Order: sequence, then structure tokens, then C-alpha cells
Amino acid sequence: MSYSIDKQIEEWLAQQNSEDLPGKGKPLDLDEYFRCPEDLRIGYSLLKNAGYVPEEVEQLRQINQLIDELDKCADPADRTRLRSRLNETRVRLNLNLEAARRRRRA
Repeated sequence: MSYSIDKQIEEWLAQQNSEDLPGKGKPLDLDEYFRCPEDLRIGYSLLKNAGYVPEEVEQLRQINQLIDELDKCADPADRTRLRSRLNETRVRLNLNLEAARRRRRA
């Protein structure tokens, strides 16, 4: 049995509470999608929809988490350890960003 995409969406919506859909009532923001190079759009969209993020984004999350932990930490030894991890993560992020810039230039 062959279903069209529209039919599958209609069936899914009938089974779901459409009031809880993310972005309901808001226009689609496609600017980010079209800024991405055309040959990478599908791959990035699939990864994003699956919950995967670029390594750089994950490193930014780690940096923010380490900063929060550092702000709350009172133990000098733990603060030293957290500062070291924070600096290492920042260096890895900067190296990844520089590598990405070089790939774009090539």
C-alpha cells in the first residue's frame, strides 16, 4: 500500500495532540537552513532532527557548564581542576573553529 507524504502527515496529526507541536502558530524560520551550503542541507537537517549537534556547539555547552560550576565552587583544589578543564575545552574549541575556517577557505 503506497501512502503519500501528505496522507502520512494527516494520519500522524490525527493521532497527536496538535496543540503541543513545537512552533505552533509561528512562521517557519528558514534563514538558517538557506545559509547552509546546498550540498550539506539535507545532512545537517537530518542530524539536527535526530538531536545531534556539531562538536563546536557541544563544546560551547561544556564551557558554559564549567563556568557555572566554577562560579559555584568554593574548594580551591576543585576550582583549579575546573579552570584547567575550562581552558582545555576552550583550546579544543578554538582549534576546531580554526580548522573549520581553513576548510571553508580551501
